[in-house]
Amino acid sequence: MASSRITTADQFYATQWLHVMLNKDNWLSDQLDKVVEARDEFKKICLASKPDKLNAFCEKWLSPEKWEELDQAIAAARKRREKFEESDEHHVNLELTHRAKFILDRLAKQYDCSMSEVIEQHLVDRVDCDLPTADERIRHH
Repeated sequence: MASSRITTADQFYATQWLHVMLNKDNWLSDQLDKVVEARDEFKKICLASKPDKLNAFCEKWLSPEKWEELDQAIAAARKRREKFEESDEHHVNLELTHRAKFILDRLAKQYDCSMSEVIEQHLVDRVDCDLPTADERIRHH
């Protein structure tokens, strides 16, 4: 039985995290047929897009240790979201393709940071120009 429930607010984070983890061959089980079965079931759950189905999937497939990993991933995502919402820095909205968003989101989870931090801290070396300071960015807006 699950130690906690996935809420509607956390469903996106849980789904993204499970998608990444289920693509790791030995994360869920050493038995490949079980992994394939879980992946197929998960794809159907994602299409349904309902937290109760996601919870049922997790109750069926996740051990208490895997639930704890999921809880920690959701808590980290909440913390990143709250940090972003409370930030005093000026923000800019931009449009991304679904693929670009998925890549940034995956890197953010891997580095345990926000998508902005992925760009600012991990991709900055690939930019061939002088980046503005925080004060310069604020003056331009």
